[in-house]
Amino acid sequence: MKTLISSWLLATLFLLAGCQTLGSLEAPEVSVSGINLNKVSLFEQEWGLTLRARNPNDRELTLKSMDYEIYVNGERFGRGLTAESVTLPAMGDATVKTTITTSLLESLQKLQQIQQQPGEPLTYRLVGKARVAGVPIPLSFDKEGEMRLPAMPR
Repeated sequence: MKTLISSWLLATLFLLAGCQTLGSLEAPEVSVSGINLNKVSLFEQEWGLTLRARNPNDRELTLKSMDYEIYVNGERFGRGLTAESVTLPAMGDATVKTTITTSLLESLQKLQQIQQQPGEPLTYRLVGKARVAGVPIPLSFDKEGEMRLPAMPR
């Protein structure tokens, strides 16, 4: 019985220590740094997104992956995943290159709505989760900003 209580107490201490470490860890701040139209086919487009991940913590973080959705002018534009491991220095940042694929018909309809005011910046919202090495649960991020879409090829 003593061993069981000791084991339970030890497990509780480890859990509390882990929660304290996680509680003091801030999620990375992720924003759009650039967007390019990589490929256009009859049915879909491939967009290249460059994301900037900023580490607000005083310790280095290793991003294992990110799963995100991007909204442009309030409309869902696409979803992306990253699997490239990136190290963010303490209080520093790094870029992550990723792609999203959109269907031609959906994109044309959305771009037509979006381009009502050509030359004006577009608002975006980037919502997702970052998986960080050594952290058992994904860290959420939600960033709003402005960007300009590249010109569509003719």
